[in-house]
Amino acid sequence: MRKILVFLILFLVVISVFSSVEQAEASIYHIRLEGEINIAQYSFINDALSRAEAEGAEEFIIEINSLGGFVDPALRIRDRIFDSPLRIITFVNGRAWSAAALIALTGDEIYLSSGSSIGAAETRPQEEKIISALRKEFAATAERTGRDGRIAEAMVDSDIEIESIIEREKLLTLTAREAVELGMGDFIAENLNELSELKAIDPGEIISIERSSLHNIVAIITNPYFSGLLLIIAFSALIFEALTPGFAVGGTLGIISLLIFFAGHILTGAIGTGMVILFIIGIILIFFEIFVIPGFGVAGISGITAVLISLFFVFPNRAIALNVLLGVVFFTLLIAFLMVKKMGTSRFWNKISLETSSKEYYSSSDKQDYVGRKALTITKLRPAGTIEIDNRRIDAVSEGGFIEKDSLVEVVSVSGSRIVVREIEEEAE
Repeated sequence: MRKILVFLILFLVVISVFSSVEQAEASIYHIRLEGEINIAQYSFINDALSRAEAEGAEEFIIEINSLGGFVDPALRIRDRIFDSPLRIITFVNGRAWSAAALIALTGDEIYLSSGSSIGAAETRPQEEKIISALRKEFAATAERTGRDGRIAEAMVDSDIEIESIIEREKLLTLTAREAVELGMGDFIAENLNELSELKAIDPGEIISIERSSLHNIVAIITNPYFSGLLLIIAFSALIFEALTPGFAVGGTLGIISLLIFFAGHILTGAIGTGMVILFIIGIILIFFEIFVIPGFGVAGISGITAVLISLFFVFPNRAIALNVLLGVVFFTLLIAFLMVKKMGTSRFWNKISLETSSKEYYSSSDKQDYVGRKALTITKLRPAGTIEIDNRRIDAVSEGGFIEKDSLVEVVSVSGSRIVVREIEEEAE
């Protein structure tokens, strides 16, 4: 009996060893990085790396074919790769230009297919501050993986000259063979199967991770110009809601558009909940200014500033943020103008604007006979507001302090167009 038990234990140990070996042999994951380098690409790579790490992978292949994109997402991808315990293999199968070149240089091993190229990392805009920063990022990335940082810098800065490699005023781009000869690449492989042969692994053991439908949807939502369109729809719909009585299509569409906008950017990690809270605070301040405080002052300006700041940092760089937000403001105002011209204003809007169809509004100039007269406040006086005398609306200011709406006041003085009132107690009947 004891012999049988020992045999069973040995059998289970052998099975577990072979299982772990098979798992180790199949612990190579692969993704394709194609198209524009943006925040959605970072989200996809981050999720793929997290999955591979969680499932015990040892190596991770990033197959690259991209003309580049935005610097900030590329830096996030670079940092995420360096933070990973996996051995990273980058495979340039086409082009790795601009921001994509930075990602290609993160590989512990770099493979290139014949006919592919790497480099051409020209900055937009071409400001010295931006060029200098990105040049050093390329150098630091190359040096971390044991490659020539100076050659990497020449991919960014056309002022760098390296004898027999690149002349001044030319940006460095290397072919596959040049990259290998200069030590910026390790091997030439025509496809993933040939790469597998060079590494002596079975192609069938490579697990490819594809983009999910959610990643594709998020990529559309976070496109700067589609995001701008969502904001135009949201703000225009909310203005339409304000111009029409009740709460219906406009309010619903506006809220849904804002939810889609923020959800997409939160999922990619472009912004945190802090920016969403700042946006909500801005909207609350704007509504507070409209509904509670007559005129336009600190609350309204603060609200608009909070909204613009929260939206500004959603976009990948300053230039795009300014262009998109200016476009959003212009088209929203244009649509609002057309809506007001077509539909007029609702009773709700009239109330906000302090307009009325039943009472005539009069100037307060030359009203000396109002001194000593009693009146009723029809808006709050903070200290300025509006009172009613003889069914007429008159501008007035309180003698000092705040007076509530529907309060009884007395006119104490008139100076030109300035009418000063004082709150009085209502007389008992």
